Amino acid sequence: MKKILNQQDMRDINLNSVLRLIRRTGPLTRRQIEGELNLSWGAVSGATATLLQGGYIKEVKAAGAFGAGRTPTALAIHPDTYVVLGLDVNRSGLTGVVLNLAGETLLCTKADPTATDRDGWLDEIHAMLDRLLHFAAKHGRPVLAVGIAMQGAVDAKNGIAANFPAKGWQDLPLCEALAQKYALPFYLEHDPDCILYAAAGTEARDAVLLRVDKGIGMAVMLEGKLLKRFGAFELGFTLQNGRPLEESATTRGLAAKAGGDFAKVVAAAEGGDPMACALFDTLAEDLGTAVANVAELFHVSDFLLCGKMMACKALFWEKLTATACRRRTLTLSTTDVAQAAVGAALLAAERHSIQFE
Repeated sequence: MKKILNQQDMRDINLNSVLRLIRRTGPLTRRQIEGELNLSWGAVSGATATLLQGGYIKEVKAAGAFGAGRTPTALAIHPDTYVVLGLDVNRSGLTGVVLNLAGETLLCTKADPTATDRDGWLDEIHAMLDRLLHFAAKHGRPVLAVGIAMQGAVDAKNGIAANFPAKGWQDLPLCEALAQKYALPFYLEHDPDCILYAAAGTEARDAVLLRVDKGIGMAVMLEGKLLKRFGAFELGFTLQNGRPLEESATTRGLAAKAGGDFAKVVAAAEGGDPMACALFDTLAEDLGTAVANVAELFHVSDFLLCGKMMACKALFWEKLTATACRRRTLTLSTTDVAQAAVGAALLAAERHSIQFE
C-alpha cells in the first residue's frame, strides 16, 4: 500500500535533500539552495536552521564576498561532528575507513583475512567493524551509516550478498544481520560501483570502470548516476571469438591457459617468452574490443581500469588502447581498488536518510 506523505515526511525529505546538495556541491548560499531544489524560502530557511542546530552543516564566508557591508554567508558540511564508515570485503583483503561528512579520510586500516567459510568471514568483518567503531568512539564521533563494498553478485537494494566466494555463503542478508548486531544502518554495494563513485567524486560524469582480477567487474555511471541492476554488467561472461572474455582477459584465465600461476606467466612475458607474450597480446585484443563495444553501447568515452592485472599493464596497455580506439578516441586510465571502501562510505552517506525529530 502506498504511503501518503504527511507534513513530517515532507520536512524530512526537504532536510535530506538540502544536506545531500550541500555535500555534493557546497558551500552554497540559501538562495542558491532555493534555486537548485526549487523549494520555498521558508522551507530552505527551516531546513538549514535544523541542520545547523544538529551540527551537520556550518556557516562559512561566501565565495567572492568582498568589500564593506554585511558579509554573505554560505553553508558547508561540518567536518568535525559525524562520521560514516566504509568496508571493502574482498578475498584479497579487508579495508576499512572512517570518513567525515566532507569525505575526508580520518582512518584507513587493512587486514589479511584467513577465513575460508561464511562464519569465519563474518568474524573477520565484525573484527574490522569493531576497530572502526572504536576509533569513532575514541574521537567522540557519532556514526551515521556504514557502507559495505562486496565482490560477487550483490543485491544492493535489499542488502543481500548473493554469492561471495566463501564456503557456505549464499544469498546472505548481510545488511540486516549487521544492523541487528550493531544497531546502525548498513548499505551494501558492488565493489566496482564503489571504486567508480570514489574516483568520480562530485562530477556529473559519464564513465565506465572495469576491475580486472580473477574475474571482470564492471560499473557504469551516466550523468553522475550509477546504473544498477542485480546480475547486470557481467562483461566477463560476454563472448569473444566464441569464448567468455574472462578466459582470455583475467589473471585466472591467463594462468589456466599457461598451465601455471599468474605470477609465472607475467615473469615469462617480461622475459620475452613468445607463448606468454602471445597471451597478453590476446588479452589486449579481446579486452580492447570489449571496451570499444561498451563505449558504443553506452556512448561513453571515459574508461577507468583497476585490479591486479594493472600491475603488469606494461605488457598489454599500448595494444589495449590502440584496439579500444579503433573506431573513435577513448580515454583509458587506471585507478586504485583501495578506493572501494571510500566509495562504500560515500554511497552510504548518499543513500542514508536522517530521521529528524
